[in-house]
Parts: sequence; structure tokens; C-alpha cells
Amino acid sequence: MNIEADINLGPRLKKQRINKGFSQAKLSKSIGISPSYLNLIESGKRKIPLSLLIKASEELDLSIKDFSAESNKRLLSDVMDVLSNEIFDDLKITNHDTSNFIGSNPNIAKALLTINDSFKSFKEDMQNRLETMDVNSGTIEKPTRLPVEIVSDILQENKNYFHDLEISSEKLRKEIGLKIGPNIGSGSKLTQYLQSKHGIKVKIVTIDQDEKIVKRYDEKSKTYYLSEMLTYTSRNFHLASQVAYLEATDVIDKVIKENNVESEEVVPLLKLSLLNYYAAAFMMPYDDFLKSAKLHRYDVEILMHHYACSFEQVTHRLTNLQRPGNAGVPFHFLKTDIAGNVSKRFSLSGIHIPRHGGSCPRWNVYTAFLNPGKIHPQISKMPDGKVYFCIARAFEKGIEKHGMPKSFVSIGLGCDMKYAKDLVYSEGIDLTNKKLQMPIGVSCRICPRVECQQRAFPPIDKELKLDIKYRGTSPYVTI
Repeated sequence: MNIEADINLGPRLKKQRINKGFSQAKLSKSIGISPSYLNLIESGKRKIPLSLLIKASEELDLSIKDFSAESNKRLLSDVMDVLSNEIFDDLKITNHDTSNFIGSNPNIAKALLTINDSFKSFKEDMQNRLETMDVNSGTIEKPTRLPVEIVSDILQENKNYFHDLEISSEKLRKEIGLKIGPNIGSGSKLTQYLQSKHGIKVKIVTIDQDEKIVKRYDEKSKTYYLSEMLTYTSRNFHLASQVAYLEATDVIDKVIKENNVESEEVVPLLKLSLLNYYAAAFMMPYDDFLKSAKLHRYDVEILMHHYACSFEQVTHRLTNLQRPGNAGVPFHFLKTDIAGNVSKRFSLSGIHIPRHGGSCPRWNVYTAFLNPGKIHPQISKMPDGKVYFCIARAFEKGIEKHGMPKSFVSIGLGCDMKYAKDLVYSEGIDLTNKKLQMPIGVSCRICPRVECQQRAFPPIDKELKLDIKYRGTSPYVTI
């Protein structure tokens, strides 16, 4: 990034200055320029030299990353996704227009996303009511922003790392007596701890007793029920989550409060996410897990066996490794079903993941469904020229019993291309060969690759001109 050439830095500087309580006169004096010159910079009429930006960031006690355009990339992707709706076609909004708008008005852009989430929620609610013909319902609930999106944004804003939860889980491991190393006996240790510390019995429920139960905690009888159909890794994870529920309520509530969450719908969902975070941190302690990940070059399958955790648990945990001064590879993470519904999304790599599904079918997270169980590497190239190294694996989920319905999901994990050499999955791949780069996009409506054979819609920033006498690689390719 040529940071000096970004005129949108001026408005962002103004926003940070106001947030820190600095007047224009005070900041200009501190960095050695005139107030008039600073005014030109903040209004976007002058480029800011890097030397001045560094001085300004020091005076405002900020990292230079706070001014970087990179910080707005996810926001840009989300807004572009919203504006890709056909209702905006007549406005002729270009990607350049959107980028400039977000650079100077990020809060308004976030407000647009909130409105869109509310609209999506309302639309889905109405659709569900029509499909179910719920004639007995006399009221329509007020549409709100989707709780799952609020939680997703909170995780993203915190880089999916919560220091207090990490420290608390490490202390609890020591109290229980779990040693660093393979977690073979973690399940029995947790069971014993629940009994000795809390007087809670762990009871396994057989399939003939209840075929639908996964877990249930009965406070009255102090019994924690787990299905016998759970895998060993899932059983251990649920045990760790239950211990977190009993031991880590205060620290989790603190995190919720710090993120200004009060909604009755959002709080339980965020609490569940943080309980699962705590359980993962407990099963895969930070320092040891990061050390093992680096030692084995992020070989997910080795880490699965070492920590007795599932593929999803390990890959998701890899996204948590962002402790200042001791961080791992900044990954993106994506979980989707075979219909393209994205249930989990997180990006530190910089790749743009659609806010409401409808991703590019060229992504290996979708092609992995064609050969489930196998880890599929891919060098992915976005339209902006950024290249990423990604792996994906599809697999069955559900109770392993004849006749029980199962679902297929796919997990995608990836990083900026510069980290590819650190991953074992890059072995045998010529990372310099540009012919191996798969051209992908975010979604058809905002992807400029008109020649793509899998294009489903025309791009929003190009005028649609079809030649009835000519057909290219897609219906939207013209002579």
C-alpha cells in the first residue's frame, strides 16, 4: 500500500483526532505544520506524507495501522455486497465510489450494514411466515439486526482473541491438574473435577433413552447428560464448555460488558460463542498449541491427534492465535453447508467473505464437497490482485446411526500468500507459478470477471450490453 497516496487518510485522521479530543490547532502545532495545511489534509484536498502520518499517530497515541486502508477492507467488502442488490442497479454505483465513501464515512457505512441486516431479518421472517402459513400468529415481531451478524462483527473487531479468557483457562488447567501435552485423559479429568468441585455427575445417555439429545445440564439433580453418540472429541469439548459455564461466568460477562452488548437476543449467543472459545483455549492451551502448530507447519491432522480435537475445533482455534508479541499466521475461516449458507466467517488474512452467503463457486471451500474427507489446497487470486493460500475440507456431520439424517459442511482456512511457505500443505506446489492461481471473486454481483464460465449475474459496475448473435464463456460476455 502506498500510504502517502491515499487521500482518504485525511478524513480518517480527522476522525481519530476528534476522538482523542485534539483541536486542529493543537495537533498541527504538535506535528509542526500550519492549521490551514492540516485542514487541507483532513478535507482530502492534500495527500499526507508518511513522515507526518507517523508524527500524528505518535501524538494521538495510535498505531499507524489505525489509519491504514486495510482496516476498512472488510467493511468495503460488506458494503459492496449490500450494494450488489439489483435494486441499486439504476444508481450506477462503482466500486471506486464505494471505496471513497467508506474512507470518509465509515460509521455511515456501518449504519447501512445495520439497516441491511434488519431488512434481511424482516424479509426472512416474512418468508418463513408465508411458507409455514402461520395463520395463528397475530403479531409481527419488530425486525432487528441479525444476532449472529452482531456476534460475528464483535469477534472480528477483537481479532477473535480474548486475552482474559486465555489467562483464565490456563489457570483452570493448572487447578485441575492437566499437564501440557496430548489431551488423552482430559475427558476423565474433567469428569472427576465436575464431581469433586461442583458435585455434578456426568451421565451418558444411550440412543434408546433419547436419540435427539446432545447435551443437557439438570441443575436440580446436578447431572450433566451427554449423548453416547457424540465423538470422543465432541464429548471432551462439551465437558470443557460445562466447566467454563461454572467457572468462567465472571470473566465472560466482563468481555460481554466491554463490548457493550445488552440485547436479550445477542447476549446468550455471544455467551455461547465465548464459552466455546474458553473450551477451545482449555483443550488447546495457547503457548503449547502455537508451538506445536509452528513445529508441524500447521498440519491440522497432527494437531487433531495431539490435542484430541476435531478438524473444525483445530482450524477454528488457529484463528485465535493473535496474542500481541506472540502471534501465529493470521488466518481467515469459513464454514458453509452444501447450499452455500455461511454459518461462520472470520477474516484476518484480508480476504473478503460475503456477509450473507452467495460466495464464488470457484472457492475450494465449495469444490471440496466433490471429494469430502480430503484436504484441498488452493492458490486463490482475488480481482484486486491479492493472492491467498487456502485449504478446505468437506465432511459429514450428524449422529452415526443407520437412518439418521446427516448434513455436509465444509471448512475453509487460508492466509495471505506470503505465509504459504509456513504451511505444510504448500509442499510440492510451485508457489511462484502464476498458472496455478485460481481466479476467484467475492460474489458474482461485485466480481469484475465477466469471462467466468460460472458467472450467475452480471457485475453491478458494468453496463449490461448483450449481443443476441453472440455467446461467450458466459451470457454476460459480449464482443
